[in-house]
Amino acid sequence: MKKSVSIDAEVAAAAESAAAEDGVSFSAWLSEAAHRRLLVRDGLRGVAEWEERAGALSPDELAAGEILLDRLLSGGSHQTARSA
Repeated sequence: MKKSVSIDAEVAAAAESAAAEDGVSFSAWLSEAAHRRLLVRDGLRGVAEWEERAGALSPDELAAGEILLDRLLSGGSHQTARSA
């Protein structure tokens, strides 16, 4: 599907540079960025729905989630606290 969009000039320039650095087209880079944004949005909705049923996450649960997220985003070890 082909769409026409308007993007702030500074954002477009930064996205074009990032796309070139990543070796992909501007359109492919924007599509991937939108896809990631949608995944984050869905994840946040899922957490909110879970919290409605189970209650808010504790500070310890939030900290553990941050550690896991950092590992996943850095491509680091998939080792969990249980297996450490």
